Amino acid sequence: MSIKTCKFQQIEHTADVGLKIFGASQKELFQNAAEGLFSIITNLSKVRNSVTRELSLTSTDTEALLVDWLSELNFLFLTDRIVFNEFKVHELNDTSMSASICGEPLNFSRHEIYTEVKAVTYHALYIKRIQTTFEAQVIFDL
Repeated sequence: MSIKTCKFQQIEHTADVGLKIFGASQKELFQNAAEGLFSIITNLSKVRNSVTRELSLTSTDTEALLVDWLSELNFLFLTDRIVFNEFKVHELNDTSMSASICGEPLNFSRHEIYTEVKAVTYHALYIKRIQTTFEAQVIFDL
């Protein structure tokens, strides 16, 4: 699969799971990273959009912002029990972002939980530009 058609791919990591994420822009990269996180958690095709949340985050740099973004999404899943499948980044710079996310409350009759992510790590984390696209890697502690 080419980078332009692939949003993310799962990579194996000892006792954890990782994602290699691709995007035509940094906004798309962050959106695809969020989709990748929730694809590890559940089957996204079974999630309906009945809940919308607006998020604003600030951090020290772009890599930390990616970790904070994914950590906030995972926190919302773990505490509010909402599964998300639609992610729209409105604003993004090196240290801040705003986005809207859509999903629905977790319903065990429709949503199979594949695994729960304990944490988003900084281990082997990177974001880089490759010609006209962006690539990132994130490892999740399971």
